Amino acid sequence: MLLLLLLLPLAAALAMIVAPPGRWPRRLALVIPGLQLLLMVRMAVQPAADLRLEWLPQLGLDFHLGQDGLSLPLVGLTALLTLMAVAATSLETPRQRLFFSLVLITNLGLQGALLARNGLLFVIAFELILVPTTLLIAIWGHERSRQAAIRYLLFGAVSGVVLLAAVLALDLLNANGFSLAYDDMATAVLPEGSKVWILGLLVLAFGLKLPAVPLHGWQPLAYSEASSPVAMLLAGAVSKLGAYGLLRFGVGFMGDTWEAWAPLIAVAGTAGAVYGALNAIAQTDMRRLVAYSSLGHMGLLLLALAAATPLSLQGAVAQVLAHGVISSLLFCVVGLIEAKTGTTEIAELSGLLNPLRGLPFTLGMFLLALIAAAGLPGMVGFVAELVVFQGSWTVFPLPTLGCLFASGLTAVYAIRLFNRVGFGKLDNAKAFYPATTWGERLPALVLSALVLVGGLWPPLTLGWSESVTATLARHQPLIASLPAPSILQELPS
Repeated sequence: MLLLLLLLPLAAALAMIVAPPGRWPRRLALVIPGLQLLLMVRMAVQPAADLRLEWLPQLGLDFHLGQDGLSLPLVGLTALLTLMAVAATSLETPRQRLFFSLVLITNLGLQGALLARNGLLFVIAFELILVPTTLLIAIWGHERSRQAAIRYLLFGAVSGVVLLAAVLALDLLNANGFSLAYDDMATAVLPEGSKVWILGLLVLAFGLKLPAVPLHGWQPLAYSEASSPVAMLLAGAVSKLGAYGLLRFGVGFMGDTWEAWAPLIAVAGTAGAVYGALNAIAQTDMRRLVAYSSLGHMGLLLLALAAATPLSLQGAVAQVLAHGVISSLLFCVVGLIEAKTGTTEIAELSGLLNPLRGLPFTLGMFLLALIAAAGLPGMVGFVAELVVFQGSWTVFPLPTLGCLFASGLTAVYAIRLFNRVGFGKLDNAKAFYPATTWGERLPALVLSALVLVGGLWPPLTLGWSESVTATLARHQPLIASLPAPSILQELPS
């Protein structure tokens, strides 16, 4: 099953490159992530055994794949968002074979990184994602897409080089001997002076991928210039690899040193949350507003990781899953609005709730996404934020208050945006917008349903929490010594 998760997108991508054109590439691109979702459900019911093959033993590189409670939900999220991104792609998209093959190669890199159990294998998969995503931004983006792609490529290349240096240093300096296996990396005995700068390299590498303030220089431009399906993948899945890396390598492998870095990470998270929210309020374009909104929510994630309590780590995983769905829904709906109105400039849009000449159904889904991003009770975002704040309060009360303030600002820009585009008068000269079809609405409807179900049934995002904490607690004394959180003991299993 683990190998199939990688072979399916690889085989489909190769078939698209060599086969004749037609509508079948889109259909195949829909089938592959659908099969991955079925495999993920099967693995959740009956965990798959590790797959380990010798590859380049001279370099310490084994083809070692495995699953646990930290990787499995992200495997499912990646498959889901790949499926939704393909479904949200217009039938008029040019060069469809190349487009869908690049989407599937991105999926391959993400799944490979999540399933890897070897440090160098993780780095290879991490780097594999960079080329197809850069091309997806540059070829199918908006007016400044090439500038956005170049900036994204430069930041991504730095992230990959720094990550490789950190992984090699972690193994070369290990007193127990050179080994790139996760189990050996987690128990590495390092010189005291080296731990701080190795963790610094890891934080830099994954902070660039997340991204976290002040390492976010590529994000607003890339998210706003990419096409909506590509932005859905970038915000919902690709950026989450940064969070996974911080959890796996930072908290899981270097727990003692992480505790020393935690106050600085918490302050950076709070600054990022406030910075993202304030910039979102100031935006005049919906795409850039959603981009800065996503940046602000990554600040909450950093706060949860910095606290590193059982509850905050469970909140961090829930935040990754919730934000992946919400951000993808926002970009999906913004893409629908742009397709029908021809613009995402807030000043040029008004009255879209008009039942006759507006886009009332699409605006309804947009409202749902905005209030979910604002953390309204009953939505999946509220569940994640509540657990994050409860878990971080005892360790970092002041940064938690700062993030609570930023969460309040989220409601400000959400209400202002919806008021401007939903209400008011339609422009009689151009407001004859064609209604969205059910086929166009379907991806947003699926994501909207998950936003509601995840809020009303918290185990959808928190059900992985016990295994996540157990995975990280093996080599993290701070986590292992803390009591189990009572809030999760009351949730149905």
